[in-house]
Amino acid sequence: MDIPLAFRWVFAALVVLQLAALVPVLRRLRDPAPERRTGAGLDLLDAVGSVTALAGFTFGDFAVALAGMACVGAALAAKGILRYRARERT
Repeated sequence: MDIPLAFRWVFAALVVLQLAALVPVLRRLRDPAPERRTGAGLDLLDAVGSVTALAGFTFGDFAVALAGMACVGAALAAKGILRYRARERT
């Protein structure tokens, strides 16, 4: 299955936007305050997985896209578990 050229440009633009979204996450990882760094690792995994999935779709490599979607799924599952455990404690 081949992706039309117009959609490839859309995916390429989305990759650029996702790369721009990595900047605040990387700043949070470098912050000296530990309360700001707690969820930044999972946010980084989510953002990198999104970039990987979109790049895989852009270049037509569906194995890379599937790996990116697996990273995003793992990050969202871990975030959900952490939120559930935090809510359960209160």
